[in-house]
Amino acid sequence: MLLLEEANKFFSASLRANDMFRLIASRVREIVEYKTCVLFLIDDENQLNASFATGENSRLITKNKIGCDEGLAGKTFVSGKIETDAKLNLDARVMSKESLDGLRSGVSVPLMRGEETFGVLLLYGGKENAFSQQEIILLEAIGERVAPLLNSSFSFERNISNAMTDSLTNLPNERAFYLVLENQIAEAQRFPEQRALTIMAIDIKGFADFNRNFGFSTGDNLLAFASEIIKDQLRKMDFLSRSMNDEFWVVLPKASDEITDNIKKRIVAAFSKKTFNLPENKKHSVKLNFGSATFLKDGETTNQLLQRAILRKKQDKTDKENTVIMFPKEYVN
Repeated sequence: MLLLEEANKFFSASLRANDMFRLIASRVREIVEYKTCVLFLIDDENQLNASFATGENSRLITKNKIGCDEGLAGKTFVSGKIETDAKLNLDARVMSKESLDGLRSGVSVPLMRGEETFGVLLLYGGKENAFSQQEIILLEAIGERVAPLLNSSFSFERNISNAMTDSLTNLPNERAFYLVLENQIAEAQRFPEQRALTIMAIDIKGFADFNRNFGFSTGDNLLAFASEIIKDQLRKMDFLSRSMNDEFWVVLPKASDEITDNIKKRIVAAFSKKTFNLPENKKHSVKLNFGSATFLKDGETTNQLLQRAILRKKQDKTDKENTVIMFPKEYVN
């Protein structure tokens, strides 16, 4: 039990939830032997998700979602007390057969935040009646120590998320963009032949005039509208963030010039089909400025790539064939 006290002292405010769960599971195993340890958390739909698991069948178990009053975890969630299932009859009704293969019994521990149950820690054993009465008593004390540890980790993650998120669009912000891009550059440096990397800078044509004509509140709504459309046209691996004002930055891993051009065309096509609603049933067609830069060809650092992409976006902004913008010397031939 001292191990959990030490964890509470040293790690409660500095570990992500996944890391904290693994630390807890490791410490619990030294006190109570189990085959599999699972953390069920309540979601916005009032269902229990097997959010984290370690041990046998852990990957299969984390695919399960059950009602907050179903299975062994649901029984504990409702009662707020430790519950046992000697033969896993409760979970056999609601969990997939494959995820319970080789597991024969379970004990579930409520995790409390004040008077509220926010999750359930469930241990599975490899035989029927795997957990003794003495171990159940120990688990009750463990639950009291585990709950604040996990609560602190959730708060830590929320703080990180808030620090990395733009409150208007709910997109990652500049800070998150720099972290992601630096990581992608490191990967591209390791595997330059396999890891093409492009970034894109995007803004809204005439956004300053739009704000003057319709007000900043309507302009904020336009930014949220634009962010959703851009995001829907990107690949799952792409990373969209909001910078300042009306500017969006995109990281495009493994994106050749052709892929980048196709993504740009998809975004333009999407905006051509959707208009932004204004007061008095008026519509506003949104057009964008684009600029992109590719790793090695246009630069090797975050700042070099970003400066080149923004410069090209400014050139796109002019919309004049006879306008000349001086580009800096190529970083890499």
